[in-house]
Amino acid sequence: KSAGYRTPTKIFAHGFLTVDGQKMSKSRGTFITAESYLQQGLNPEWLRYYYAAKLNATLEDIDLNLEDFTARVNSDLIGKYVNIASRAAGFIGKHFDGTLAPQITDSALISRLAAAAPQIADLYEAREYGKALREIMALADAVNQYVDEKKPWTLAKNPEAAAELHEVCSVSVNLFRLLTIYLKPVLPQVAAMAETFLAIPPLTWADASTT
Repeated sequence: KSAGYRTPTKIFAHGFLTVDGQKMSKSRGTFITAESYLQQGLNPEWLRYYYAAKLNATLEDIDLNLEDFTARVNSDLIGKYVNIASRAAGFIGKHFDGTLAPQITDSALISRLAAAAPQIADLYEAREYGKALREIMALADAVNQYVDEKKPWTLAKNPEAAAELHEVCSVSVNLFRLLTIYLKPVLPQVAAMAETFLAIPPLTWADASTT
């Protein structure tokens, strides 16, 4: 202030980082640095996601529980998010030359995910990252439930169901795209890989309103 600079209107801070509920200690082998994490060959975006899932707008400590870290990455990122693309894109490539359906009649779930954009944006702006990611993963659960109900693997066995298979997989890919938009602030590199996979330009938040 005395130097003439404008003082900040907001400062985002959080508490300490603990490991398995204890303060980090070199002697106990629980002192983890960014460098030591990377030396294990682990993806830095996994840790970004884990920390974000625990962050809120308060000064609470963040605990890195290694078993929980593994379970959350496998459950949320692999089992819920990536799994959507793997369950749908293969059929698009194999049966429809990698082209999505020209039009979609069953768009209720797409509309639901698109409508969630303002709420998720507000949570990000409020530094409620954990709440934002919980909302996103709840949407991912709804998408996976949609895929389970439509059973594209069964539709693929019936030549007469080709049009339905095309629509179900096209809807699923669009839903995956929307989830990618919402996760991009936390997982920019994963989002970039998804954009390459989908052969689309870099996604912006405004793209949540398009299909």
